[in-house]
Amino acid sequence: MSTQQGSREFLSAKSERVLLWLSVGLISLIAFEALAVATAMPTVVTALDGANLYALAMGVPLATQLMTTAIAGPWSDSVSPQSCLYIGLAGFVSGLVIATFSPTMVIFVVGRAVQGLGAGLCIVPIYALIGNNVRPMRQPAFFAAFAAAWVVPGLIGPAIAGILVENTSWRLVFGIVPALLLFAAPILVTTTRRIPHSQSPSDTSRIRTTVLCACATGISLAVLQVMSGTESGGFTPLTYTAIVISSILAFVFIKPLLPRGTFISRRGLASTVLLRGLINGAFLGVEAFLPLLLQDVHGWSPAQAGLILTVGSVTWALGSSVQARVRSQHQRTFLPAAGTFLQLVGIAIACLGSIPGISGVVVIMGWTLSGFGIGLAFPALSVHSLAMTPPQRQGSTSASIQLADNLGAAFCVAIAGIVHALLLPDTAHAFMGAFGLMAGVTLIAVVIAFRVQPHPGSQEAEQLAITSQRQASDS
Repeated sequence: MSTQQGSREFLSAKSERVLLWLSVGLISLIAFEALAVATAMPTVVTALDGANLYALAMGVPLATQLMTTAIAGPWSDSVSPQSCLYIGLAGFVSGLVIATFSPTMVIFVVGRAVQGLGAGLCIVPIYALIGNNVRPMRQPAFFAAFAAAWVVPGLIGPAIAGILVENTSWRLVFGIVPALLLFAAPILVTTTRRIPHSQSPSDTSRIRTTVLCACATGISLAVLQVMSGTESGGFTPLTYTAIVISSILAFVFIKPLLPRGTFISRRGLASTVLLRGLINGAFLGVEAFLPLLLQDVHGWSPAQAGLILTVGSVTWALGSSVQARVRSQHQRTFLPAAGTFLQLVGIAIACLGSIPGISGVVVIMGWTLSGFGIGLAFPALSVHSLAMTPPQRQGSTSASIQLADNLGAAFCVAIAGIVHALLLPDTAHAFMGAFGLMAGVTLIAVVIAFRVQPHPGSQEAEQLAITSQRQASDS
């Protein structure tokens, strides 16, 4: 099952492959569900007469996922990644089942919230298992495969969801994934329970603080998600006040759950986590509006406009594949800055597509470049953050990464939606304002990308050196 090297115990090559395929399969199912929901949701709100809850139904999984993502870190470290993963999958399946059979929109939203709670317990333990049990030189290939796991769902997910919605029922879109996960559960449990894990002493007060802060952050983001659905003429002083207060509270409450110095971009792990949140948030903040842009401004059909989601998934996976082939530690230090810069240029090009006189093909070109850029940076940051972390804290670091991803996505999508709504009914300016804001976020990320390397002599630098030595000996 495993081989030892120094004080670390790594999986055998065969066990690594099994873990890789199981992880990719799980992420593919999660990706399919995420992409299919975007296609089915308009039909859902019509069938359940819940148009006023559309924004909440789309955004509430991000908010609840953040809550349990914070808990997943100490859970994986102090108990085991396996138990965290199993409970997470049970919650994820339960939420989808509730959504599948929901008779009203309110119950459907509850199901989406439960789904998010479960999803937050799924990814962190996978990261922890990889960080603890997979050789450092093999980890880039894992994270590249995770990006590739979005490709097939990106190609077929929206199409399958469209066929199901038009010819059968929208409920099948939510019911397919639970059926597949229940079928695969015995294989998953049998394989992962044999993987060794290290335990660190639990801090009860720390866990209590984590739960309270995570819940408060999730509630704040849920409020912000609701505000993003405000009609263009419905903004009042009370609306603005709610937006400002919920935004401030989200950052205040999540601060104790992230590495010290994250929001001031302290060198090393803090800046690495911050950069992940910024590039993920900016990418999704733009992508959420691209199909709408291509339909409203350029007159593309829904099927044609949906291709932009496929472009982003494929080029992200391509960039991830390229970074996985970079083995030199010195060369890998340039990946975050290079990838973030390409993402910025791609967003700027896509922003030009907001102008009616410019072809929509420009949007495709820009998103191709942006997807490739984040593909270079995103998995490289995962590898880098785990390399700076000792084995007993892999779960906590994995949780910080996922928290930053969730915070960035939920916040940027909501803020981009608010800016878009404010500038309507001028469609071109509404899209340009939202995309321009996300370009500004990415510009900040470019600067922070040069701060991900730790200070020489710090504990993070020492751990990074140990990991680099181990990687050199493995190769």
